[in-house]
Amino acid sequence: MSSPKKSALVTELDSLECRVLLVGDAQCGKSALIQRFVSDKFLEVYAPTSFDKYSTSHEWSGQMVNFLVWDTSGASAYDSVRPLAYPEARVVLLCFSIGEPESLDHVVTKWYPEIRHHCTTAPIILCGCQSDLRNDIETISRLAKIRRIPVTSEQALQVSRKIEAGNYVETSSRTSVKSVRDAFEVAALASHGRLNARGGGGLGSGVVSSHAVRPPSKTNNKARLDLKYELKDRAKVCSLM
Repeated sequence: MSSPKKSALVTELDSLECRVLLVGDAQCGKSALIQRFVSDKFLEVYAPTSFDKYSTSHEWSGQMVNFLVWDTSGASAYDSVRPLAYPEARVVLLCFSIGEPESLDHVVTKWYPEIRHHCTTAPIILCGCQSDLRNDIETISRLAKIRRIPVTSEQALQVSRKIEAGNYVETSSRTSVKSVRDAFEVAALASHGRLNARGGGGLGSGVVSSHAVRPPSKTNNKARLDLKYELKDRAKVCSLM
């Protein structure tokens, strides 16, 4: 029989909430990332975003996490509106497109300064979207004309360290549902202080590619555990990049 203390803990975790804000250049993959996570659909046609809010719940090893997700426009026309979303954020997914090196440049020159001006304490997860473009012939050919290549993991990791992001994750909304779920799982950990951006033990001791995170078990017969220990245990087996 569960002790009263454990029962209270389970009740608290049942209502766990994660408020995630996505920012980054226009057309870098933010909306597609959200739609894949919220509705398991891939957006084939880009539709400009202004300011949209979504809610969804996902389960990891018997633990439900309630997500509130804000999608913001990266267009300069919304620079005066976007800051209204920052006070709600408990974690920021700072997105760029792996197929657009310039969008990674803007992480340093635009997005990180904006985030820290309006949102000084929320952890930042650097998120490389559209990882399928890294090996896309059309993308490679287009970038070769301007003497650039798709963003490498090493380049993104350097930027991640420069902005002191909690973690770096890579996703493909087109080809990998798991990578999308894993990115939001990392966001959930970060929003509740379970990643250490400045180093230390466990997952927080380095940066990790989301596709290395072990997926949630569908056949787990153990009693429900504290999310902190359950996800941290899985994170220990991740490959640090």
